[in-house]
Amino acid sequence: MRMRTIRGAGLVLAITQLGGLAACTNPDEGSFNGSAPGAATDAGQHVTLTLQTLQSDKGSPAYTMEEKIVNDFMKLHPNIQIQFDRLNTEQQKIKLKTQAASGEVADITMVNPGAQMKPYVDSGVLAPLNDIVDEELRKTFHPEVLSYYTFDEKLYALPYNLNVAGIFYNKEVFAKEGLAVPHTFEELLDTAQKLKDKGHIPMAIGAKDRWTTSFLFMNILQRLNGRAGFLQDVLQGRRTFNDPVFVQALSELQRMIQAGVFEEGATSVDSLTASGLFRSGRAAMYYIGTWEIPKIEISPEVRGRIGLIKFPTVAGKGDPNDMIIAPGTAYALSAKGKHMPESKLFLKYFTMQYPKVAMEMGAAVGLSQKVDDDFIATGYTPLQLEALSMFKDMKGREMNFDNVVIPAVTQTHLDLLQNLFVQAMKPEEVAKEHQLSWEANTKRK
Repeated sequence: MRMRTIRGAGLVLAITQLGGLAACTNPDEGSFNGSAPGAATDAGQHVTLTLQTLQSDKGSPAYTMEEKIVNDFMKLHPNIQIQFDRLNTEQQKIKLKTQAASGEVADITMVNPGAQMKPYVDSGVLAPLNDIVDEELRKTFHPEVLSYYTFDEKLYALPYNLNVAGIFYNKEVFAKEGLAVPHTFEELLDTAQKLKDKGHIPMAIGAKDRWTTSFLFMNILQRLNGRAGFLQDVLQGRRTFNDPVFVQALSELQRMIQAGVFEEGATSVDSLTASGLFRSGRAAMYYIGTWEIPKIEISPEVRGRIGLIKFPTVAGKGDPNDMIIAPGTAYALSAKGKHMPESKLFLKYFTMQYPKVAMEMGAAVGLSQKVDDDFIATGYTPLQLEALSMFKDMKGREMNFDNVVIPAVTQTHLDLLQNLFVQAMKPEEVAKEHQLSWEANTKRK
């Protein structure tokens, strides 16, 4: 792709999404037109690979990008057919778990980083990818990103996105109601009440999917802790879930719920519906990751009217430049795949092509790989540039609960947070249940 310096309005946007932009290298087409060792050639046997993917929304740019790269690959390799198995997030999690138990995982599947993928690594479900990640491919990724998918020095998945969390807000609604952007938690609650009084849904959340509530809770916890790393302290035995900071974070989340900040019946609203509430203009705010931007930019009801702010301080604590990150869903290969050479050939091609295709389609914000191009001259929007600036400002960073803590304890966590929407509970009791689950599931045999 063309290499350009990012300039505009006196600002050199050599912006990094995690520490410095570098060249996005074109793949060596010769290596993809030829055959990998043992792979089907254009004149050889026909091979069908199953790609289990979360790209199920046809209106999503990620869907379009994935489909384009897959189709381009099949044109280069007519004897290799890619068959899609499209699922939403919850469906895919359940199906992958079921398939892993039976040993029938799709040739190419999707996994989340850290604690969520570790059980699949430990059980031998996923294939190591070190042999396809040469220096050319590795240098396209932001520093440290691949470490979230690496265990015992073996890399098991290649991510396509890396996002940060923030509060999207409808500038038009805020202006109409005479509201300022909140910079503290108390201001956020006050703003939500004023929006509610005017008939708006203050903030969409989609609590049916549970992880959305946890995502927001982690930012509250991060602020009250004063820095990133509370869960790491728990993992290393320095603190427990009974810690006053964790209890206070639960109390503040419950305060938001009881104040009516979120949509009515939030536990029956999934994340896709919550996104629709915001993109249709019915909700004035939406706490979510920057992966939402492409959907916003193609929504005529709100396009050009949305801003993005960092999560505010809570009780006067925390640095807005400490952020919750989402090292994204990644592509992995089944260790028992019958067509491993072809699967590796495809995955390397896909990964090398992704940044270039994303840039061309105006969706290169929040990638796990580096892009060096002129975002302003290419026509990237003010909202996209706001997000890029957030990446630039980021200091501390940590992943969501489910990517750090083992699945059994995560399930307890998600269930308890969802239950806060249904009934009031003492934060100390909720924290205690977290700790009991931790102790029960981490005892040494």
